[in-house]
Amino acid sequence: FEIVKEILLNEGLIDDSRRRNLPRFPSCIAILTSVPSSALADILRTSNERWPLAKILIFPIPVQGFAAKIIHDTLIKLSLVYKKLSIDAIVLARGGGNREDLMVFDDENVCRQLANFPIPVVTGIGHEDDLTVADLVADHRSATPTAAIVQLLPSRESALLECMQKNQRINDYFLWLIKNEQRKLIGFKKSWELNSPSFIFDRHRNKLIDLTKILEALSPKRLLQRGFAMVSNRNGKLIRSVRDVALDENLEIQL
Repeated sequence: FEIVKEILLNEGLIDDSRRRNLPRFPSCIAILTSVPSSALADILRTSNERWPLAKILIFPIPVQGFAAKIIHDTLIKLSLVYKKLSIDAIVLARGGGNREDLMVFDDENVCRQLANFPIPVVTGIGHEDDLTVADLVADHRSATPTAAIVQLLPSRESALLECMQKNQRINDYFLWLIKNEQRKLIGFKKSWELNSPSFIFDRHRNKLIDLTKILEALSPKRLLQRGFAMVSNRNGKLIRSVRDVALDENLEIQL
């Protein structure tokens, strides 16, 4: 473990910056594990519960002993056909066991192939405390095979809740949009009413009526009706003071 870890670390293959994000909604996943096994059974059960839309492709491999070459060759073949099979990610899984049983996942060639694999790699090897070089070069390391498939596949309950929330936000948005357009139409209607010919005519008519009332109130006839008189000379000039009147001048008085 330490020797291979040091080699790959010097090559830059063990580096957190190389880790890729896992696909959010994978449509197809390749599972590399022993068949049959409790790890595979747990993976299939969990995947069916969480996200049954995902296709699961199983690639049987030995997971202990002198099986490094078989695992390495399987990874090479898979890297050549993953596009054709539309595989979004792979899961390398093995159930619990002794640390010596996990040494196949410390193999230099296997780990180098995992580090350079063209799609994201998730490992679920052994128990939570177990750590292999394969875990260090993978894009994501899970404590168990079940945890690996949980990490990779979304929860349909969470996805359904998210869809419902998005649907509610869309409904709220369209409701706001409709109300906003209604307010605009009401504003246009009021603007049209205020600028309609009949409204403009009524406004000017009312203005003329008000001006007529003002003119009537200020008309000299109103003063005459109250008992005042208008005095003018023969030229029609109003007499405003006794100083405007000459001796023996003819005046006209309007009562």
